[in-house]
Amino acid sequence: MGSWLPLLIILLAVALVIGPVMWLKPSGRDRRLASLRQRAAAAGMIVQMSALPESRGEGTAAVYIARWEDPRRLLTGWVLELQRMAHDMHFSGRWDWRNDRSAPEKAWQLLREMLAALPDDALGIHATQAGLGVQWREQTGDRGMDMLVTALEEFRPAIEDAIRQGARPDRSG
Repeated sequence: MGSWLPLLIILLAVALVIGPVMWLKPSGRDRRLASLRQRAAAAGMIVQMSALPESRGEGTAAVYIARWEDPRRLLTGWVLELQRMAHDMHFSGRWDWRNDRSAPEKAWQLLREMLAALPDDALGIHATQAGLGVQWREQTGDRGMDMLVTALEEFRPAIEDAIRQGARPDRSG
């Protein structure tokens, strides 16, 4: 037994050193999220955490925000979020405005089209001072990220024009 004691002490010491180091190692999920968020940063987006819609319970999810070209005179501060169930009174199927604060009507058709282009795990569309964002659970990974980037690139410019306060009417025709 006496010859085993030093070996047990050495193994215990190694375990005490390696254990916490392995615990700090990022999980596969953490690495995937970091990769998605790095892609967003490389595309010029901001990623912020935001509370889940009330219908989804407690917790947070990332909001991927595409910056406005010209943030002056935009009517922001509205959120279109996923609801528990579809209803005729909602803005669009299962989607409705948070706190009854809606986007200008001029943007509604664009928003409906954008909703159809988002990944299945999208939770909301946020119009902030910084830009137009999509709250997303990030479960659909790279495929969802591609859909999200495409939707924001396609719809953000037109939605930005539609929510601009005091925009001058088109006089070209």
